Amino acid sequence: MARHVITTFLKDTLNPMVRHHLDSFSDFLDTKIPRFIQASNPFKRSLEDGRQIRIYIGGKEGSVSYVSPVDEEDIAILPHACRLENKTYSFEIRADITVEYDYGDEVQTKSFDDILIGRLPLLLKSSICYLRPMTPDQLYDAGECRFELGGYFIINGQERVLLSQESLGSNMFYAKKRIEMPSKDEVRTRSEKELKALMDTATKENKFEFIAGIYSESEDGTRRAGHLLKIPPVNKLQNDSGIISKTSDYATFSTNRLATIMITDYNRKNDFDNPVPLISVFYALGFTSDQDIYDVILAGVRERSLYDGLFAQLILSHEKYAAAEMAKEDDQTQDPNLLFLRRQTRTRSNGAVYTNLYSSLFPHCEPQEGESVSAFYCRKAYLLGHMFRMAMDVAIGITPDSDRDHFRFKRLEASGDLCFGEFRRIYSVIGAKMLLELDKRVEFEKQTYKGKNLTNLIQEEGIRNFYWKSYMFMNEFEKSFKGTWAGESGVAQVLSRFSYLGTIAHLRRINLKMDKGSKQREPRRLHSSSWGIMCPIDNPDGKNIGMIKSLTLFSKLTTQSSSADVRALLFKQANVRNISVVHPSAWNPLWTKVFVNSDLVCIVMKDTEAFHASLIRERRAGNLDKFVSLTWNRLDNDYLIQCDAGRPCRVIYREGTKPETIKACKTWESILKHMDYIDSQESECLRISMEPFHAEQPSEIHGSTLFSATGSVMPFTDHNQAPRNMFTCQQVKQSCSWYNTAFNKRFDTIATHLHSPQQPLCQTWAANLLGGGCIPFGENAIVAIAVYGGYNQEDSVLLNESALKRGMYKTSYYHSYDEGESIIDPAAQTHTMIANPATDPKYRETVSRKDGKNYDNLDSEGIIKAGAEVTPNTILVGILTPKTNSAAQVVGFIDSSILPKRGQHGIVDSVYRYTTSEGLRGVKIRIVEVRDPVLGDKFGSRHGQKGTVGLRIPEEDMPVTKDGLRPDIIINPHALPSRMTIGQFLEGMSSKLAVELGTIVDGTAFSTQQRIGDTKEALIQLGYHPYGNELLYNGMNGEMIEAEIFMGPTYYQRFKHMVEDKINYRSTGPRTLLTHQPLEGRANDGGLRIGEMERDSLVAHGISNFLQESMTLRSDAHEFLFQPETGLLDANPDYPTITARIPYSMGLFIREIESMHIQVKLSS
Repeated sequence: MARHVITTFLKDTLNPMVRHHLDSFSDFLDTKIPRFIQASNPFKRSLEDGRQIRIYIGGKEGSVSYVSPVDEEDIAILPHACRLENKTYSFEIRADITVEYDYGDEVQTKSFDDILIGRLPLLLKSSICYLRPMTPDQLYDAGECRFELGGYFIINGQERVLLSQESLGSNMFYAKKRIEMPSKDEVRTRSEKELKALMDTATKENKFEFIAGIYSESEDGTRRAGHLLKIPPVNKLQNDSGIISKTSDYATFSTNRLATIMITDYNRKNDFDNPVPLISVFYALGFTSDQDIYDVILAGVRERSLYDGLFAQLILSHEKYAAAEMAKEDDQTQDPNLLFLRRQTRTRSNGAVYTNLYSSLFPHCEPQEGESVSAFYCRKAYLLGHMFRMAMDVAIGITPDSDRDHFRFKRLEASGDLCFGEFRRIYSVIGAKMLLELDKRVEFEKQTYKGKNLTNLIQEEGIRNFYWKSYMFMNEFEKSFKGTWAGESGVAQVLSRFSYLGTIAHLRRINLKMDKGSKQREPRRLHSSSWGIMCPIDNPDGKNIGMIKSLTLFSKLTTQSSSADVRALLFKQANVRNISVVHPSAWNPLWTKVFVNSDLVCIVMKDTEAFHASLIRERRAGNLDKFVSLTWNRLDNDYLIQCDAGRPCRVIYREGTKPETIKACKTWESILKHMDYIDSQESECLRISMEPFHAEQPSEIHGSTLFSATGSVMPFTDHNQAPRNMFTCQQVKQSCSWYNTAFNKRFDTIATHLHSPQQPLCQTWAANLLGGGCIPFGENAIVAIAVYGGYNQEDSVLLNESALKRGMYKTSYYHSYDEGESIIDPAAQTHTMIANPATDPKYRETVSRKDGKNYDNLDSEGIIKAGAEVTPNTILVGILTPKTNSAAQVVGFIDSSILPKRGQHGIVDSVYRYTTSEGLRGVKIRIVEVRDPVLGDKFGSRHGQKGTVGLRIPEEDMPVTKDGLRPDIIINPHALPSRMTIGQFLEGMSSKLAVELGTIVDGTAFSTQQRIGDTKEALIQLGYHPYGNELLYNGMNGEMIEAEIFMGPTYYQRFKHMVEDKINYRSTGPRTLLTHQPLEGRANDGGLRIGEMERDSLVAHGISNFLQESMTLRSDAHEFLFQPETGLLDANPDYPTITARIPYSMGLFIREIESMHIQVKLSS
């Protein structure tokens, strides 16, 4: 049944592997841009004389329209054309702009239609992309792969993907303890050593402060604020009950423990400059008695007495602080709490206090239609009390710190969310620049725009080309794609196109937003809350472990749904009461708080079970979005509803679902009627059966759905160690394959194409559905596990040379070059030129060509001909660089012709000419080289067993069975015991069955519990050894090999790591300027490093001449003047001087030592 579900999902869902990117970008276009523009309206500027200008982008409704990609001549342009011509595949945002001029007694309006707001890169296969409705044949005709995935961008001809970012979500309360942080003054005045000592002491004395916080964001994204509530550490006096009994002044014992809150408005409009007393905020919100504040904080708490001691300390500390501060004031009649808040605002006024609290205190708590200000403040006070109680719970020890590594705190930002962040930033900058330009024009031309002449300030030409700088969108987006994205590096990456599975993995990759060099362990660990959402094996090892994750096959990211619809449905339920009408003193602990996106909306007065069941029914009926999370936390008696974007969800069977019901469903939509989407928060509060189709509980679908797309195609992963499965997921992305069905139309920088790939004999349920099963990545080789001649030790493999001659693992290696004319001096209009300096009569006699280079294959334009043979000395493109004099006149040309990279061989497969954005000529050249496996090339199975070629053995020397079967590959048996890759044994056994029965064998993980036993029985019935062993005869002497050898078909891959790309050698060549030693790296014509271990090895072998040559003649031999009597490198005429031949770097080192007044003497 699970196979039917997986098959239906992959076949029936449009672009299932990149669905999260496409949904996110559609939400960006359809919801986020219009809503943000409407919320940002109007841009307004008030003049000194009372006149006002208001500019509405998209009119007062904020409506916009989109234009699909077109070129400079307004002709539709396809993504493939953008790749070939180095253009950006982008769309236009257009809108009407309305300008209001308010003169007090009159408002004049002007409208400008169809103004270009900006051009943005377009996600391939998104809603307005030309590729979205195309069939596979149409995609191929358009230059795309028949199984094109989409989900990426084309920026200046490069395919770039935005990695989904894992970060802490907005509107999530948390609380924890931390070491008391020093104040800003202490940080400024104390040394680093003193601060460290302070922190160490605080740790030893357990001086922790207790904090609660939330990053709050409004639903339209225009208002964002950070909140940090802090309760100071316990007092420094001894907790002696005798002291308390001897004094009636409890404040003396409590000392200063003032609770504060810092509210930071990220729009820098309405925030407080510094932390303010928390109790004062309650007073400003309308709760002016200690009892009311006590009730608000502890609303719904049964054991209130646990909090009395801490609450008394905080109240007394606040009163002590208020008395001390009021003693400094002249006006003793003013409200001290408003005073504390007022002096942290910008205008130092009571109005600013209430404005800040209205706008910046919990922006996610938004005023509802018809709601009074007092009721709105009441809801905010309840939220503040909730956050305060969370900090108190941690301080008292009732609850542990919030586990912010739990996935209920996480949100994943896909392409649309990331683009919206950049759009919001750029839009705000453009709007600010527009207002600044208007200010300048009005200020410098006051007479021109006096009175109602202000109406003439903005004309259509000005708004199109001057005031609204639409070009900034594309400029800034291209910078972000090629540099840092919102200050984060590694967000925008070049899309991996080496293999089809590698491309899928790259598009489904999740990046944790944390410093890669961080030593924190917890964020890297596999958290139990990621069950079914993040793949446990598709992760890299090394420094990136835990930083890079992959979505599982059924994972889906939510888009934002309207919280207003949720609220409306809530108030239709029985026993529900609006929170703003509930007085704190009347609160019943049996009531259930209902939060919508962490905003306390209402309470359920009784029968929460029926309330929960009703909402579940509404969601299943479609009255609530299917991705809305409904979580009843029975321990805290809180009901949590989440409808925000970026929550990773997964599907489970509903309770009572029957197998025959699922089997009868033919589409994914019909199957979803018997399933629910749940996120990590809802999953934590559900009892989910591990066995599918439970009568009373929701149930899991199948164990194989825990894996990513890459992990889902690996067979028998349930029989291998986790590290082997991890290596397999990484290695399969590097395998030579059919990476793209339109590979011959593309100009990828580096690509490999396996000539005769095969479908695996042993497959999983998902393998044949990704890429239609037509993108194989290996071959079914006959693999024997044996020691044969010793050349396959240390993970090396032996290959059958005759099989290689028949084409096994033969690969075409493609390398593309992109060259063109470039501007040198825009003022003088000089640029490099593509020409043939060998045959063009204008340059043949005047330009000195490069010595020893072959110009014979260039055509009359200076571009190499298709079909020409390429060697390292072959000129690919003739480039001439003009020489200019002081008057910027061209007086000659220099030959700057382009050569291939070092070691390049092959045939010119294709040449494409295009015109650059500057109107100059460009050319792309693709060179192909056919490569057979050679010694040192890398091979591997789908079970993490990799190795390099140790020897190519003639077929007649390979071992043979009695039936004449010889292995294609022999691997070392010592690779198996320690790695325990039982899956590889199973694959060999199962593939034997596949060959005999003429079928594909199922290797899906967790699909059976008796796999080994069943496979043994089937082999016995077919007349084979139960474990797949064979008797082999030595191919060299004909003798029977005494031991039984395991042999069977195994799917082996050839990886991209080839000797041809890595081998390096040179005699002499380029050197560094500083040390005169050889450069590093093959691409720089660098040398091979002779390090300390290499030196010791050469000494042990007695190759002294070679060692001396390596250290001096081929490196940095240099002649210095040396004085034997003094031992110094000096030319003092008072002492006899000789010439010493030593390494230049040694002389440099001596000079550097001498610069520190340390004398170095050499003895000879």
